[in-house]
Amino acid sequence: MARGTKGKGGGFSKFRSRWWALNQILRRIRGGRAISAASLAESLSVDPRTIRRYIAFLRKDFGAPIEYNPIDQRYELTDQTWTMPNIALTNKELVALTVAARSLAACTPEPFAGTLEGLTAKLLDALPEEDREEIRLLSGKIDFVPSSAPSKGQEWVEQLFAAIREGSTVEMDYWVLSKEKLTRRNVDPYHLRFFAGAWYLIGYDHSTKHFPVFHLARVKKLSTTDKQFSPKPFVAAEYFRHTFGITAGGEPKMIRIRLTGRAAKTADEHTWPAGFTYATTGRNEGILRGRVGRTDDILVWAAGFQGDAEVLPENDL
Repeated sequence: MARGTKGKGGGFSKFRSRWWALNQILRRIRGGRAISAASLAESLSVDPRTIRRYIAFLRKDFGAPIEYNPIDQRYELTDQTWTMPNIALTNKELVALTVAARSLAACTPEPFAGTLEGLTAKLLDALPEEDREEIRLLSGKIDFVPSSAPSKGQEWVEQLFAAIREGSTVEMDYWVLSKEKLTRRNVDPYHLRFFAGAWYLIGYDHSTKHFPVFHLARVKKLSTTDKQFSPKPFVAAEYFRHTFGITAGGEPKMIRIRLTGRAAKTADEHTWPAGFTYATTGRNEGILRGRVGRTDDILVWAAGFQGDAEVLPENDL
């Protein structure tokens, strides 16, 4: 398919908007959701005539095997293996995407790293032989070192991600570390976070009526129920706003950490969490300050500096 043309008239923007709409229509038809003209129109904020025009375009120009089932009053794909043609990319763009995918694979946690490797293989297959050789040469000259080892609990990620997408409650047997007890929990999953080499789930716990953080390494058994939940107000950025890592909750308060020795010498090399600032107070000494709700993660982080980071008492000005 020819790519749109960028220009003052917004041709490329219009093309991109239509391309997005076509893909959304196909996605819903393939998934068996929102598959009448009226429901498709409502989900895409257009009128039903526009939907019928888009479907006619997909059939005529792309050969999409879409048929209307008058009995069920819905659109269906008669060939589930059919896919949309790809937008044309130059060899240079494909080379850049392949190199980027390989670099991302080094720091992408499982199970998404495996999917990314599959994407890299597809991109390489789309390249001419001479460009594939260029990638092989680049691979030997660019070293992407993995940022973390496989995480315990990663086997639950895909199932939880699907439950989040479908809005399904999950049931799990969860080991509560503080009580040293295995508990049965019904949870509405909202958000997954990968932090410091481990996976965590934030969800609405039916038993406590709160949004705790669940360490996936402590999940012993997990099943997706057929119960759909109505989402409650939840914004991950706000939830973790005053969090230094993964432990959330508590009234935000100012925390000061004195850095000395090597920690102070290398302070300029670090990117501190949002809201934290660092100021030098002397030779090889400085203060890192910011607001957090709980200090659990701060204390673990400071211990990693082997005495070069000290969390100051609240009354120490």
